[in-house]
Order: sequence, then structure tokens, then C-alpha cells
Amino acid sequence: MDTHDDAEVAPHDDLPGPHDDAEVAPHDDLPGPHDDAEVAPHDGADAAPTHARPRQGRRRTLWIGLAVAVVLVAAVVVAVVLTQRGEPVAAPTTPPPVTITNPLPTPVGTPAEREKETPLQQALPDAVLQWTVASQERTTLAADPLESYRLTYTDGVGGTVTVDVVQTRTVEDAVAASTQPAEGAEAPSAGSTVVELPVRAGTVEVGTASVATGGEVGLATWTNGTTAFRATGPGDAIENFFLAFPL
Repeated sequence: MDTHDDAEVAPHDDLPGPHDDAEVAPHDDLPGPHDDAEVAPHDGADAAPTHARPRQGRRRTLWIGLAVAVVLVAAVVVAVVLTQRGEPVAAPTTPPPVTITNPLPTPVGTPAEREKETPLQQALPDAVLQWTVASQERTTLAADPLESYRLTYTDGVGGTVTVDVVQTRTVEDAVAASTQPAEGAEAPSAGSTVVELPVRAGTVEVGTASVATGGEVGLATWTNGTTAFRATGPGDAIENFFLAFPL
């Protein structure tokens, strides 16, 4: 006996399903996570992020400040120009005076032939400024000198300078010889001005000169180591002669 003979089987279509009484909402009505969100348009590249907006504000403030500063500076410059327009122009600064040195005189004539065997003879100059040697002779100006000479220099117009040179054995002998006038030597004019000048070999001071100037006859006496010199000539030229003499 079939247990299912008396049971009424409900048609399959009448079986209630889990979704019979449920209303399926259309797909478009389903709420989504973005329904209430406002989507910014894609063209929002021009809209800067919120964190960049303060920086742009600072830049605008900086440019405005610079523009204001430029305007203020320009205004100050214009004001200064306008206030000074009527003022007198300052006189140009006068440069300090410039000393122009005249060219040194050149020797007149041709130096005379003279003896040049010893180092001292070779060191004696043939010309000093405009003065040219006219003669050289031996003398006995000092007792037992190593060498002793008198040189005469002329300027070609009647001027003469006589130089007595004595080479001694010691510095003391040279100082003594420089104070002894040679035979026939002229004395400096009365009332001459006497000055003491250093004698230098390069930058080293090697002696002292006594120069008498201002009169008709001038005299310069000096020593250079163990050599004594006495130069007699025109009072207005003897100092320059001494300064230009190389020994």
C-alpha cells in the first residue's frame, strides 16, 4: 500500500517560495554608496586642492607687497630729483698739483782721452749732467795715497768744475784728505750756505757730504769709504753736480 496514495500533492506551481511575497526593487532603485555624494566635475583641474589654497594666497600677498615697495621707491626717487632740481651743482674737485720734472741736461762735447788702467780710474765718470771731462792728471793731495787725481769738467759755455780724488788706505785718512784743498784750488765764496748731505751707495749710507752753495764759487766735499772727493765749481751748480756724481 502506497503511503502517498491518499495524499494530495499540491501542484508545483502552487508551492510557496521564499520570494513569493517579496517585492524585488528594480535595480535602478537600489541605494548605492554614492547616491548622496556630490561628484565634482572632471573639469575640476582648475580648482586647486584645499591644502594648496593658502600657499596661493601667500604668493598673491607677496606680489602685492613687492609692487607696493617698487612704487614707494620710485616715489622717493622722483621726490629727491624734484627737490634737487633747483639746487646749484657742486663744483668739480680739483686734482692735486702734478710736479713736472724737466729733463736732465745732456753732456756737451766729447770726453777727453784719459788714463783708465785702475778700477778707480775706470769708475770716474766721463760726464756729469752737462759737464764733460776735459782732462785728468795725477796729484799729490795726500801723504802716501794709493791713487790721487784731478779731473776738470767743462759745460761748453765757459763753466768749469774741478774734482780732486784721493784713494787712501783707511776711512780716517779719506776724511782728512777731503778737508785739505789741493794746490791752486779755489775756496768757496764768503757767505755761502753750507748743508750736510748723506752719501749713499745704493740704499746704504757710506759717508757725509758738506756742500757750500749760494756764492760765485761753490764747494762740495765728501767721502765714500776710503776715497775722498773735493769738487769746486759755480755756486749755483755745485750741489746738482754732487748729487749726480756716481761715486
